Amino acid sequence: MKKVTWIVFVVLIGLCGLGYFAIQGLQAQNRKKSGPDPNLVQVTRGDLVQQVIETGTIDAKKAVEVKSRVAGRVKQIFVQEGDRVSAGQLIAIIDPQETLLQVRQSEAQLRGAQSSVARSRIEISQRRITAQTALAKARLRVRDLEQELRAQPRLTRSTIQQAAAGLAAAQQQYQQLAEVTQPNESQSVRSDVREAEASLKNAQIEAVRQRSLLAKGYVAQREVEAADLQAELALRRLETAQQKLKTLESEHALERQQAQERVRQAQAQLDQAQAGQFADGNKQRELEAARIAVREAEAGLKDVDALIQSQRQGQASADQISSVLADSRRQLAETEIRAPIAGVVTKRLIEEGELVSSLSSFSSGTPMVRIEDRTSMIVKLNINEIDVARLKVEMTSRIDIDAILNESFTGKVTKIAPSSSAVGATTPSSGTGADPVVKFAVEVTLLVTDPRIQSGMSAKCTVEPVRRNGVLRLPLEFVGSDENERPFVMLVEKPNDPQAKPVRTPVVVGVSSGAFIEIASGVQEGQTVRKPEFTGPARKSAFQMGSGGDE
Repeated sequence: MKKVTWIVFVVLIGLCGLGYFAIQGLQAQNRKKSGPDPNLVQVTRGDLVQQVIETGTIDAKKAVEVKSRVAGRVKQIFVQEGDRVSAGQLIAIIDPQETLLQVRQSEAQLRGAQSSVARSRIEISQRRITAQTALAKARLRVRDLEQELRAQPRLTRSTIQQAAAGLAAAQQQYQQLAEVTQPNESQSVRSDVREAEASLKNAQIEAVRQRSLLAKGYVAQREVEAADLQAELALRRLETAQQKLKTLESEHALERQQAQERVRQAQAQLDQAQAGQFADGNKQRELEAARIAVREAEAGLKDVDALIQSQRQGQASADQISSVLADSRRQLAETEIRAPIAGVVTKRLIEEGELVSSLSSFSSGTPMVRIEDRTSMIVKLNINEIDVARLKVEMTSRIDIDAILNESFTGKVTKIAPSSSAVGATTPSSGTGADPVVKFAVEVTLLVTDPRIQSGMSAKCTVEPVRRNGVLRLPLEFVGSDENERPFVMLVEKPNDPQAKPVRTPVVVGVSSGAFIEIASGVQEGQTVRKPEFTGPARKSAFQMGSGGDE
């Protein structure tokens, strides 16, 4: 019995051993069929690259909207969309009539202002001479009066004699004029009038006679016309003689009036000279008045300075009008719209006959055409704040254009905006709401342009801020961190032993590409590590609200 028991026990032990080895064989076969353990990975050496990838729009680095600095109606346009233009090329003309009128008005105003300045200059010269002459006369008068006061009796007698001689001369001139000169002139002119009247009468009689003869057929029509012409000429000679007589009579009346006035003045001077015999004391008062006249003449000389200031004011007005004229001429020149840069006309925004507003401090002006200089093209990007922090100016970028397949272009980062712009973006956590995403404007310039590249095309730019070649690396999820944020890995010393326990080993890490992280020290190439257990908060389903269990 005991022997049977031992035999059964040995058989059972053998069966258990066979079962164990069979199970181990099946597990090994299953491991071979299912592939390597996804929780194990080896430390490898390779390249580690950080990439910033963003899609943007291609545009010309230099583009201008041509506007007119002169308002008016478009008279002609010489370019179409797609035309290539050179700098300074005439592309449009604004009707210059209104601007030309302004130029002519300003020129007329300037001529008037310059004439006023010239007149002021002449007036100043004349007033200076007049004032200097008046001053000299006043001083001379003072000197004369002082001499007269010293020799009054002799001066009085001489003045009376001079005044009497002047009166006699004036009376003689008036008598000669009234009795001899004017009657002779009047007689001659009246004789001309009578002669003209007789000639007119004879001419009229002859004209009547010629018409009578014409009616009877004795003379030709031209004889009548000649007689009428002679009558008309005689009438004109009579009118001329009568007008001459009328003018002569007016002149004679004026001359007699002037002669009578000279007689009265001479008589007044004589009366004044005779009264001077009894008014020697007035000489002293005249002397004082003459001295006052000297001071007034000196003041009058100073008035010239005021005129000089007035002239300067007029010159300032002329200069101002000259500036307005220069601006009007500039505006006239700018009625010819010329291309400010060389490039391609991408948009024509107006047509002939349309009105355009001018570019000024009060108006942004009407765009006429858009010109792009396509010798330098850029890609405009909006990059989030995390990626933009990795970028620097002059970094190289690979540019892939959607419209040009199987070909890449090279560019450089040329501009990074110093401030951000908030762009509404929908995030998974917010459903359909919009959260502000902080982005920065970045420009990438193509190093080589291509005729196939057009403004508005979409382009994907790839920039590599960091590239480390031939470094030790691990997938990012295989590197954990402890409570003090110190990195570590779970090193598996015996990767072929399923019962081997991983050892927590601290490491020094470098840069990360998002998928891999650089291992600077702590492990060696070829060693195996296990993915560390997740120790963070429990994950929640995307459709769970509030707190809940694991997925």
